[in-house]
Amino acid sequence: MSRTRPALLALLLVLLATTGCVVVQNGSVGAVATAPAPGTPPGDGPDGPAEERMARALFDRVNAEREARGLGPVAWDGALAEVAADWSEAMAGTGVLEHQDMRSLLDRDELDGFSGVGENIFTASGPVPAGVAHVGWMRSDGHRANVLNPGWNRLGIGVFCAPDGSTWATQQFGRTIDADRAQVSDATPPTEPIARPEEDGPSCG
Repeated sequence: MSRTRPALLALLLVLLATTGCVVVQNGSVGAVATAPAPGTPPGDGPDGPAEERMARALFDRVNAEREARGLGPVAWDGALAEVAADWSEAMAGTGVLEHQDMRSLLDRDELDGFSGVGENIFTASGPVPAGVAHVGWMRSDGHRANVLNPGWNRLGIGVFCAPDGSTWATQQFGRTIDADRAQVSDATPPTEPIARPEEDGPSCG
């Protein structure tokens, strides 16, 4: 335990230095664009792939936080999840925790029908429970602003368990062109209360 705690502390310090990233398209989207239908989140059964179980745990925690603060839930989106999974794997390949080119995401065919996107990213040098990533995001202003942003109505999550044992995760938030929500906000919600403060859940290990 004495060796684990400093590692987790260092991880959270790195996480807190990284802000959530948001891009909202101010102009109109293409005339032929239609909002994608909501998808089905991955299962959380004990025999499923670790990446899917972690993604589901993180998804459920986001909606628990939103419900606790009187916000509408986000629905799962498969296209956003694919973008998130690809980025988590790409970061693992370079070994660098960084945001992708967010503005270019809105130009991708698979995200046609979205007017805004936001991103949270996370890494750990070893397997850590999904709750560690969630609590780290909730204690970071930029990440928490995405989790609790009233303007998002979709979310896709991609986790990559790298061969070297490291964990990489991306939350890709989205706003569809037909979103019946408040506008995407730049306000920073207060840290407390955190509805899911437990640092538990599935991990890559």
